[in-house]
This record gives sequence, structure tokens and C-alpha cells, in this order.
Amino acid sequence: MWAVSRWVGACQGLLRGQAWSPEQIAGFQSRRLRALVRHAYQRVPYYRRLYDHAGFKPDDIRSLADLGRIPLASRSDLQELPAREVLAQGVEPYRLVLHRTSGSSGAPLSIWRTWFEERLLQAYRLRVVLGLGVRPGDRRASVGWHPPGDRPDRHFLMNVGLFRMEEIHCVLPAEEILAQLRRIQPGFLAGYPGTLSWLAGSLADLDRARIRPRLIAVGAETLTHEMRRQISEGFRAPVFDFYGSHEFNLIAAECPRTGQYHIAAPMLIAEILRDGRPVKPGETGELVGTALHSYAMPFVRYRLGDLVTRGEPRCPCGAPFATILRIEGRVMERFLLPDGSSVHPYVAVDRLMRTPPWLRRYQIVQDRADHLTVKLAPMTEPPPDALAALERLITAAFGGQVRVAIRLVNEIPPEPNGKFRPYYSLVGRDGEQVACPRCDGTSPGAAS
Repeated sequence: MWAVSRWVGACQGLLRGQAWSPEQIAGFQSRRLRALVRHAYQRVPYYRRLYDHAGFKPDDIRSLADLGRIPLASRSDLQELPAREVLAQGVEPYRLVLHRTSGSSGAPLSIWRTWFEERLLQAYRLRVVLGLGVRPGDRRASVGWHPPGDRPDRHFLMNVGLFRMEEIHCVLPAEEILAQLRRIQPGFLAGYPGTLSWLAGSLADLDRARIRPRLIAVGAETLTHEMRRQISEGFRAPVFDFYGSHEFNLIAAECPRTGQYHIAAPMLIAEILRDGRPVKPGETGELVGTALHSYAMPFVRYRLGDLVTRGEPRCPCGAPFATILRIEGRVMERFLLPDGSSVHPYVAVDRLMRTPPWLRRYQIVQDRADHLTVKLAPMTEPPPDALAALERLITAAFGGQVRVAIRLVNEIPPEPNGKFRPYYSLVGRDGEQVACPRCDGTSPGAAS
């Protein structure tokens, strides 16, 4: 399915991209962009309609300077279409790697890639990790959403003992997660910053002696200064922030010298826009990405929905990559329950993701210590017994300590800053209700 030139070009970006000059990177991106836009127009029904409606033709693109002429795509567009509309013609879905995201913005999405595309993106991430000091033989542990054995992207190197990764589900109790980390004794630890900072506060002297990673990588949520301090001091290891998404895998990685984030330029074109125009260094805008090697399901000028602050056109460390200064995002807050324990919100998300694809967007709000409001915006009318079944599943997931109210709504509005918050708590650390972040002090669980 892939033309030989695409394979060769992708491998060049992987193997040589770190040593290219900014001019060489721009030339590489320009060539890949022209080929990708032509492919998307000719073989993907969604992009052909989008471009025809805007009067755009692939020949309009001659260099990166023409990037702004390409119409924007968005998650909401792709999410509501069947696979045949977003996949390239001639591609068989059963031969592809499927990622069904949990919806970091509260909107699930199915993402399809060929095995080559999947391995390429994994290999680039591994290359970045190696540059930080990880060794091929290191034991690695990831405290995330995938339970053990549930990852679709295990690569062949793991089968021969290299880059071994053991998955630990983030919804487990702290004692169980720490017991697994003591058993694994990872040299490299990855996870959500909220979860790892929570674990760092639970470490005993025995844990500190046996859980000694050389470095820690975090991602998927905002890493605050306090979280970084807690993780670094608790595990006694440096912490590096990775910025990624299911659509693009790695978008940017924190520079160990400057703290800015190197954009993964050999893998994607990253624009930071405000009102449709590129922002200046130090200004904040929406990230719009183009995946340079995704042909099965292209992402061309795709609005990811994240707000980031643009950094330098070239990192002061000397690397040839443009940078992101800060990543504006959400913090996955653990829900504090009436008995004093805390639970990761993914226990509820996990149940929602088991539903058939009638769900368009969701939001889970802990109104009180003993109550959750779950808003569901459906694409189609759910089956009559679906909501009651979900209510029972989520109630059981929280050990019966909370009452769950599920409400169907037409839309779930964003926060004042434009971001969607798929889950958050209005319960303070002392168990008392706190003000809603919507600025008017009311609970979003009580509003339409």
C-alpha cells in the first residue's frame, strides 16, 4: 500500500532527522506535505469533500509557506464519520492497528494506522527516550490506563528482551502499584504526573530503597511545578515531560537543558494558531498538527484542541527543532471518596469506553464526595437499558460509595479558556465542596 518512496522518506526522517539543519527539516516537511495532501484528496472521501467545498486543490501547495491555504480539519468532523469516510480507499480496516481513544477532551475517537506507521511512530519515541539516557536493556514500567496485556502496540524488540515495558493500571490502589514497581525495579518509569505525584507521597523507606528509576517520563496531563517536585524528590530521579496524543503519538519532548519542548519535526508539522494566524514566541494558541507519515487515516491541519505557548524557532540548546514553551492542559484529579480513599477518574472512563459508538462526548463531575454527575452527549439515541446499565457499572467501579446520575444532553460546553474538561472534582482535599471552575460558582453537574 505504501509507495517505496514513502517508506524511504519516513525512515530518513527517523534516522537522520535529529542531525538535520532547520532548512533541511523544512525541505523534508514540504515534500512530505505535498505528497500527503495529494493522497488525502485523491483517496480519502472526507478530505476530498472538505477541499472541494473550500475550492482548494493539492496543486495549490508548493512549499510550507502555502500551509495556511489548506482547510482545517477537526476531531468533531472525523469523530462522527464512519471508517470508510476517513480511511484511504483500498485500505482494509481489519489489517490496521486501531486505537480507540478515551477522549482527553471528552470525545472518543477511533484512530487507524498501518503496522508500518505504528512502528515508525514508536521508533521515533524510542529514539528520543534513548537520547535522554535510557538503555535498550533497561526494565521499563508505565503506570497508565492500559491494563497489562491490553496494548495493541507491543513491538518485536520487547519479545527479544529489549525495551521491555510492563504496564500497571493507574486505577489500582497505591499499595498494589508500589508492590508491582518493587517487583519490576524499573530503570525507566513513565506515567501520568497526577498519578506519579500521588504515588510519590505514598512511598515508604523500603520503596525508596527498591524503586530507583534513573529517569521518569510523564505525559497526558499538565505537569505542574509542585507535581514535578513531588515526583523528583519522591523517586529521586529527574523528570521529563512528553507531549503527545493518539493522533500523532509524540508531538514534543522536554529538552533536558532548556526545559522547552522540542517539536518532533520529522514526524509532524506543528502550527500554533490564534484566530487562524500563527502566534509569536511567548504567545498562546491552538495546536494544529499534520501527521507526515499517516496515510491510512490522514491528519492534515488537524485541530487537536490543545492550547500551547510557542517557544523559540530553534531551541537554545542547539537542536534544530522549533519549540513549545508551555503546554496548557488539564490535570487529572483523583476523586476523594467518603471513606477518605481516592480513585482515579479513569475507573469511570473505562466503563464509558465499553459502550457502543453512540457516545459523542462525555463529562464526569464529582459534585459531592458521595455523588457523581455524568453528562453524555450521544450521536444517536442509546438503547433503552444502556443508561441504567452504565449507572450500575460506574457505581460498582467506585465501590458503591457514590450515587451516579447520568444525564443526556445535546452539547457539553467548554470552559471559559476554550478547553473541554472530561472529568474533574468539586470536592476539596478536606472533603468539602469547592467552587466550580466555571467562574460563576455553580456546579456544572446541576446545570444544563
